[in-house]
Amino acid sequence: MGQPQCKRDSRRGATHAASSEMRPQKSTTASPDTYQILRGAPSRPWVLVGRGKMFRGSWVLVPLALCLGCVCGVRGAPDVLPPYEFHHRALLDYRAEFVMLWTPLQDRIVVELQVATQGYVGLGFSNDGSMTGADVVIGWVDDSGQPHLQDRYAFGQLTPSLDSSQDYVLLGGVQNDTHTMLRLSRPWRTCDDTHDYQLSGDTVRVIWCYYRSDPSPASARLPKHDRRGSKSLYLRDPSLVSTPDTPAHLKHWDVLSPQVRLPDDIPTLYWCKLYKIPELGRKAHIVGYVPQISPEGQPHVHHMLLYECHISDSHLHMNKFVDAQGAQCYDRNMPYSWHACSTPIVAWAVGSEGEMYPDHVGIPMGEDHGGATYFMLEIHYDNPNLRSGVVDNSGVRIFYTEELREYDAGILTLGHMLSPTLIVPPGYTWNTVAYCSSQCTEKTLPPTGIRAFLGFLHMHLLGSSISVQLIRNGRELPTIMNDRNYDFNYQQARVLKDEVEILPGDSFIVNCGYDATKRRTPTFGGFSTEEEMCLAFLTYYPRVNLSSCYSTPDLALILHTLGIHHLHNNSLQQFPSLFHRDDIVNEFHENVQLNEMETGGAAPLDITLANIYHLVTVTEPQKYFNRTVYDILYDPATWSDPSVVATLQEMITYGQYEPACEFHGRREVPGIPRKAKYPAYIPLKQESLQCIPATTTTTTPPPPSTPTTTSYSFGRSSSQGESDSATLPWAPERENEIDKESLTQHGAGGGAPQSAALTPYIVVIALSLTTLCCYS
Repeated sequence: MGQPQCKRDSRRGATHAASSEMRPQKSTTASPDTYQILRGAPSRPWVLVGRGKMFRGSWVLVPLALCLGCVCGVRGAPDVLPPYEFHHRALLDYRAEFVMLWTPLQDRIVVELQVATQGYVGLGFSNDGSMTGADVVIGWVDDSGQPHLQDRYAFGQLTPSLDSSQDYVLLGGVQNDTHTMLRLSRPWRTCDDTHDYQLSGDTVRVIWCYYRSDPSPASARLPKHDRRGSKSLYLRDPSLVSTPDTPAHLKHWDVLSPQVRLPDDIPTLYWCKLYKIPELGRKAHIVGYVPQISPEGQPHVHHMLLYECHISDSHLHMNKFVDAQGAQCYDRNMPYSWHACSTPIVAWAVGSEGEMYPDHVGIPMGEDHGGATYFMLEIHYDNPNLRSGVVDNSGVRIFYTEELREYDAGILTLGHMLSPTLIVPPGYTWNTVAYCSSQCTEKTLPPTGIRAFLGFLHMHLLGSSISVQLIRNGRELPTIMNDRNYDFNYQQARVLKDEVEILPGDSFIVNCGYDATKRRTPTFGGFSTEEEMCLAFLTYYPRVNLSSCYSTPDLALILHTLGIHHLHNNSLQQFPSLFHRDDIVNEFHENVQLNEMETGGAAPLDITLANIYHLVTVTEPQKYFNRTVYDILYDPATWSDPSVVATLQEMITYGQYEPACEFHGRREVPGIPRKAKYPAYIPLKQESLQCIPATTTTTTPPPPSTPTTTSYSFGRSSSQGESDSATLPWAPERENEIDKESLTQHGAGGGAPQSAALTPYIVVIALSLTTLCCYS
């Protein structure tokens, strides 16, 4: 291809290529060069081509000079932005008109903005996505081709004010007939603690806006933006490995829900269905997945989990259910054998774009090869407005290959057991602490240990922070994961900066922070979005026979702290063991359940776990005589004494707890004590990051030596039929975030017990607790 001719854009100092050869052509296969990019090889810079153009990969990898390099004779600006290897890329809006690229360096972040406008562009950082208190940078390219950048701060919904400390560095800016590109950098920690948002590894709400024309250079005021929005991102994490097209050796398996009809009388539905892996000629490795969210299910799909099923004689117990519609999870409709499906290989939630594993690991498929042959898909649906007629077939697309990786991988679940013993008092900020005991890892890990490389954190609407600590020989090691600004609507897996070695005898502490200051009634652990969870998933290698390591606080101590001294029959047998046993599977009963599935199944039930407290009656002290624990917990007087709440917080954090350790298939690891105490350890001394003062340097910092820039295909994933390639990340046509204040809280009516009509369902829930899944 010859050198294209250039012509000047009459509206701007920038120019664009006149030759039609400059238009990228749609490609149907991934070139070897593109696939090298997936593996982390050096890549060419990202470039945006044309307004709203949707090519394979949507944003095409081409040399920057081809699209913007013909900036013939632009005065006051460089001819091109020099090539730069960006490690991350995100669409900030669902129209694909605002693209942010960035590379995290040791002391600063380098950012490039590619925006479909010829006016000003705005970028900001805040805790909650609002303008108030946001750190803002505004930039544009004027009619002479000169780029401009202004560090500003927002104190309300007014024009952001100019900051006296200009901490952003302009590295370049160019413009063509459709787009403005600005490249800039700033330190992670500036010395301006008054007006700057200090960036870290926590979730950050990135604010964006743009306008059709430039601001007046004579005025500090800005015309109001045409469009704005916000998106949560991890700015400091290494990038996820991802794939734009399917290489010849990569196959896919679509695991989709079977046209599930959401009930219009309960707000939460958990739907489970069994699947069998495709026929394989030999051992294969799962190497990643992407979500397949249907348009109808988009506002309702909260999370999806795909579990391995590990049970003896799996063909006998599982195969008959593969063609069945499925059942509501964790109630009387779900066969007991399905509780052996407990080891997750997919953990997707709102905001996640899927995962692809690094090329040295893969999850084995098939029981004959160390994996599983049968899987269970669990989908959590939210329908808070009780819409009727909603039918969904969302799911996941699993990528697998018979070109085996070096190591078999697995996923370890940590955190608080899914249980109503997770209690968040109303009107308070709160910490729930869960433990993985050293005895669990001592009995299950090989002497050489395992290595974690990927993590996923999960809480619900009250979640504000979550961390995973590692303790070894009485000393705290560097924190594995920590997010002090958790966003329920952005639950993307996180690549660990360095692989973490986990050895026999190590223990974990999972600390979950909640903000219940706006709640009027207590919140308990449970399935629904209004209930809470505290979970962390670590993907690791080499694979071992360990599925979960979690805990729950000692319920007797919780009740004693709340002034409950004696129960009727002094029994807590309503809270039984959760472990699975193959030998008690009743085939006759399971065949009856299969027949119910084939004939439409039973109506879904309310599976609110806190309802079990209706079954526990108090005899002492006298003021609580003959009242249920449910009634006491929902009585505002219970939470009116701050000293009682403080004592409960102390007990939850440092008191006695009940550990649990599971093999695959929810089998109990023997020899784990029933009660344990908070682990004593020497805390790790935390080093604070030094601030970097404002500078006038305009040299682009060099990127790290091993970039991981990747190519994506954007657009909503369709679950109708099959296509030659998957879409990653998934970009919804409209926002599907859940407003924390929009849901009606369960039990908001106060302390009155629920209707007696619920009693049969409560009994069902109590029985189901013997086999409840602990990952949701």
